[in-house]
Amino acid sequence: MHKEQTTNNVQRNKTIGRLSLMFISLMIILTFFSNTISNLTLPRVQAARPANGALIKEIFGEGTVEAKQVWEEYVETNLRVTEVFVGLGDSVSQGQPILSLDVKSLQDSYLDEQAHLELLELSLAGTEDVLEQKQRDYEKIKVLYENGAEVEVNLLNAEKSMVEAERNCESIRLNLEIQGRKVESLAQEVANGGVYTAPCDGIISELNFAKGELTNNLLPLFQVADPAQGFLLVVPVDDDLADYAKPGDPVAINIFSLDKRAEGKIARIVANNQDPVEQKDLWIDVTLEGLAGGEKGEIYLSKKTKQYPSLVPNSAVYTDSNGSFVYVLKSRKGPLGEESYVQRLDVNVEDSDNEKSALTNLMMDEVIIQSNKTLKDGDRVLKEASS
Repeated sequence: MHKEQTTNNVQRNKTIGRLSLMFISLMIILTFFSNTISNLTLPRVQAARPANGALIKEIFGEGTVEAKQVWEEYVETNLRVTEVFVGLGDSVSQGQPILSLDVKSLQDSYLDEQAHLELLELSLAGTEDVLEQKQRDYEKIKVLYENGAEVEVNLLNAEKSMVEAERNCESIRLNLEIQGRKVESLAQEVANGGVYTAPCDGIISELNFAKGELTNNLLPLFQVADPAQGFLLVVPVDDDLADYAKPGDPVAINIFSLDKRAEGKIARIVANNQDPVEQKDLWIDVTLEGLAGGEKGEIYLSKKTKQYPSLVPNSAVYTDSNGSFVYVLKSRKGPLGEESYVQRLDVNVEDSDNEKSALTNLMMDEVIIQSNKTLKDGDRVLKEASS
């Protein structure tokens, strides 16, 4: 009986041991699979350490070819165009007729204004004689007054008459100057019977009036581009990008209509006329056969910035209402060993290019550069090797 009871106890202990072992094994297996399943749901991230280096600023832009030297012809009076001898884009030689204006109405005006000029000249001569007499009278009365032979009121009246004569002379001189310019302008307009010619060998880059139209003194009659002086490609770019360029920098150029590529150099950087606050114009020297002015072209220029101690990919930088930030990769001990998580770190972005951002923060931790899920501060993650 005792032996049978002992046998039963041993059998029961073995059963309990086996059940305990099975339970512990099951718990280990469940924990393992639970952790594996949990890992499968974690955000998968790639991380990298910030590196020092320079940013690459790429400047793209499109602009228009312009001749360095452009001659313009204006007329002060609105006149009718009687003939146009050339077309837009035509090559012309110095002295070649470009257009003619009806100046018959100006010829009488020119003679009248010339006569008015001569009258002003005569008037000035007479006024100057009067002034000389007034000056002599004043000096004579002044001497008498100083010797007690003349009263003060006569001296003051003589001075006043002299000042008025001086003022009259100055007024006539100004009118004479204005009239002289008017006569000179009319003389130019009636010269050569109203025919206007090319001031140099060049290309007609602007022709504003057709036959029968009235001219407008706000617009030039025509423009002649002088190819001998060379060409510029004028390209507007954002002001912050223009700050990285400087005169003398080489630039890759493509002229669309010629289907030609060339290398030019920045000649000048100036404020853009239409938006002087936000944009600047790059004036780029360009030498290509076949240019006439007015062609459209594009440029490409890349410049390195200064060295920065902390560069990260743009994909690492996030922005919200509180500013810019990155996620840094951290590790801690978990139930089954080390586990990775992310921590938000606010940063200041000093500058950036198309690929990288320069941070003022110095960091030793890796930063998250890619994630397959949206992250938030404290999230556990699964780090993958960077591709």
